[in-house]
Amino acid sequence: MSSLWDEIKDLFKTDQQLEQERQEKINSALKKEADVSKKLAELEKQYQDSLPKDEEIDFDKLFPTESGLKEIEYTPESDESIEKRAQSAIDSEKKKSQTKIKDMYSDAVAALDNDKDSARQTLSDSYSNLAKLYDELKEKANEDSIKRGMARSSVATNRIDALDQSHVQSATEAEKAYIGAAAKIDEEISKLQRDKDSALEQLDLKSASDLEESIAKLKSERDAKVEEYEKYNNDIRKKNESFQEDRQKKIDAYIADAKAKKAEEEKQQQEYESKYGYSGEKLENYTERYRIAYDFYSALSPDIAVDALKASPNMKYYLGNLYDKLLSSLQSKKNDQKYYF
Repeated sequence: MSSLWDEIKDLFKTDQQLEQERQEKINSALKKEADVSKKLAELEKQYQDSLPKDEEIDFDKLFPTESGLKEIEYTPESDESIEKRAQSAIDSEKKKSQTKIKDMYSDAVAALDNDKDSARQTLSDSYSNLAKLYDELKEKANEDSIKRGMARSSVATNRIDALDQSHVQSATEAEKAYIGAAAKIDEEISKLQRDKDSALEQLDLKSASDLEESIAKLKSERDAKVEEYEKYNNDIRKKNESFQEDRQKKIDAYIADAKAKKAEEEKQQQEYESKYGYSGEKLENYTERYRIAYDFYSALSPDIAVDALKASPNMKYYLGNLYDKLLSSLQSKKNDQKYYF
């Protein structure tokens, strides 16, 4: 309460000076209020700690984290691997074809060699048969000459010579026939060799061409598979992204709904407490808060206590429904203050 002398001094101050002094007193009170706020904060913490804790929401259980759609892990075959694989396949087929060509050549040459052996045997048989034949003819001619008494005559000699010449001629003809047949066989073998070499050469060219085609085909198939998997994986990624976006929307909606329900419950609680007041442990806690605040503000000069309370940034929060009660009490004390002028 201000003294008579204080009021006399105030009469000589300007309104600005009075307002400045009032504001300084309020600021001083707010600084001193720090300890009060600390005590009220501790009571607030005690109260909050006593409240049942909200059950932690298992969003992963409510809203599955995975869509179940999986991307395909695919490592495309390298060009080098494709080329080796194609080369291996072509080499395998080429080897089979080479073996087939060589076997056909060997079989054909073997058959011709058999023909040549047969011709050689035929020549040998011809020699033997001719020798036997002409020996018989010469023996018969000698016997005939003896019978006629011309064994030593020139006629007999000429006859034998003629047979020898005929024998030589027949043998020569048989040999010529063999040589011709053998030459023909050798020519056929040479032709087979040329055909084999040509076939192998054509096989080399075909294998080289087939290799290029095979490599190109395998690369094309690989590129198509890469494109197919990439398209599939892109689609899966989009679906998974959409799934995650939708999941987040559901979570946000769930949280918003929970907050709205909680806010409505708090609103109803506040309305009830505004009408009927606090109860139980909350009443005890807030009563203690009120006592601490009341002791502090009641100790201030009544002419600034009300304004100091109104200027406080925290008291309305800490005191809740009891704030108006304290404000009313301080206002009454201010109104009851005696002034001399």
